[in-house]
Amino acid sequence: MILLVCAHLSCQPKTVKLLPPESGIYHSAFSQIYSSSNNVSDKEVPNFEKLAGREIVWLNFQSDWFNGIKFPAESVKNIWKYGAIPSIRMLPWSTYDKSDMTYSLRKIVDGKFDKELKQWAKDLKKIDIPVLIGFAGEPNGDWFPWSGIQNGGGITTGYGDKSIADGPELYRDAYRHIIDMFNEAGAVKVTWIFHVNSVGAPSEKWNDIKNYYPGDDYIDWIGISAYGAQRWGESYQRFVDIMQPGYEQLLKLTPDKPIAILEFGVADYLPDVNKALWIQSALYTVQQPEFSRIKSIGWWNSTWINNDGTMSAIQIDSSPESLRFYREAIAQPVFVSEYKLSN
Repeated sequence: MILLVCAHLSCQPKTVKLLPPESGIYHSAFSQIYSSSNNVSDKEVPNFEKLAGREIVWLNFQSDWFNGIKFPAESVKNIWKYGAIPSIRMLPWSTYDKSDMTYSLRKIVDGKFDKELKQWAKDLKKIDIPVLIGFAGEPNGDWFPWSGIQNGGGITTGYGDKSIADGPELYRDAYRHIIDMFNEAGAVKVTWIFHVNSVGAPSEKWNDIKNYYPGDDYIDWIGISAYGAQRWGESYQRFVDIMQPGYEQLLKLTPDKPIAILEFGVADYLPDVNKALWIQSALYTVQQPEFSRIKSIGWWNSTWINNDGTMSAIQIDSSPESLRFYREAIAQPVFVSEYKLSN
């Protein structure tokens, strides 16, 4: 952890950001084996690192607003305890329902939750641990209440600039509003992440990734989710075919921000899907010269039961073969666990 020393009580704290690796690709993960949202066990980091055979730079976890807007202090401490950086998915919803408008983007922009968000920022500053924060990930999809399609979509007459689609513009402004408040509160040990899905839904021009971007002055890392088949009935897709469309949009978005594959994975026990080979192919693909902007990858290490009773077995140890292929691929020297923070 970086210690900041100030000679004058009135001086402002220095910002602390996670820098991209000088060479190689960070190894990170989203692990939820021992935990629930907002409640990350201190077993998560050591468990995943033992499984993978390599340490991680950050551990990603969900911070839902189901019980109000509260800083997840214990989760942050449990992750930092084992040397990983806490990476917080700040998710503005009160229930698992894409039509839930309790914390709508418009309400955030209008300052309805400023009191709670300022306290969140103050609590983060007090704990003095560097974190990554990604606000309302995958807004270009159609499955979350903060998605563009749920907040005005391509309409241009309900908010702000009449030449810009309301859905993306509201998301952009809500994210800017939160970052501005955190900076004003002195919560500056934050690396801000812009997180979208590789392929948008709907596939319309107004829903392009660039329309959601808060801007280089606000964002430190940019990244995508890129999943293979997760349940029965979904067709097989190669990792490269899923990842590349979003990656190419990110290349055009900003010239120098590091790119992360923030979430990726594929389910086991599906017809026509060889999970072990998919893992091998994915971790080979990100090393190729045409994808040299990729500076971090993070597997979603979780398994769940779907509403229809089927299982999505995403964990790296869903089978001995899958675990072996992951361990062998991630052991390559290109994947690194040592990181550097700015000071």
